[in-house]
Amino acid sequence: MTTTLFISDLHLSDNTPEIEAGLYALLEREHGMDCLYILGDFFEYWIGDDDDAPLNRRVIARLKAVSDSGTAIFIVRGNRDLALGGVFADQIGAQLLGDTTVIDLNGTAALILHGDTLCTDDVEYQKMRVVLHDPSWQAEMLQRPLSERREFAQGLRAASKAKAENDPNNIIDVNDDAVATGFSEHKVGLMIHGHTHRPNRHITEGGERLVLGDWSANESWIIRSTDRGCQLEHYQY
Repeated sequence: MTTTLFISDLHLSDNTPEIEAGLYALLEREHGMDCLYILGDFFEYWIGDDDDAPLNRRVIARLKAVSDSGTAIFIVRGNRDLALGGVFADQIGAQLLGDTTVIDLNGTAALILHGDTLCTDDVEYQKMRVVLHDPSWQAEMLQRPLSERREFAQGLRAASKAKAENDPNNIIDVNDDAVATGFSEHKVGLMIHGHTHRPNRHITEGGERLVLGDWSANESWIIRSTDRGCQLEHYQY
């Protein structure tokens, strides 16, 4: 029986040792899984593949061990870690995916994405997203000294904490029309995403939508796909 796992929104940082431990426990428990999909916001912030912070080195080593064991790893960038690049992917033996990707899950066509592009009612964020995803803006940012980028990230963390941006109540949910468009344009009957921190299973006219949750100090949500189907699971650690 083939097993594919989906996770997202860990928001790993120096301040999340419990989540880091929960990740490693999951990887150990699921040793031998066929595929692992990380659907964005794996890190709270990612300031460049040249950042050799201890947390990054530890995570890279663990994920490399997973890929070396035969598990295929795929990564979708989130709004927090959009600077994840090819060097990081190579270091862990993973493949970077685009904003939207259609995959085959045991004979079912599934659209996978981080989920922020579905939140079209958040007009201010969508405008900012255009800027942050501009290649010239990213290139200019990544050319700055590592120390300056670290200081920039610390400022963003402080501002995010002050606004409680990771609280689901402060995250605008998906737009129904955007979801319907995703189903129709990609010709799929299954959609899997994170971002909103609202884990749930939705049945719509277009198809089934599975939403991952964020990770806290002792619990999270994962999606498991096997020959028997696709299920949202509560994971405690």
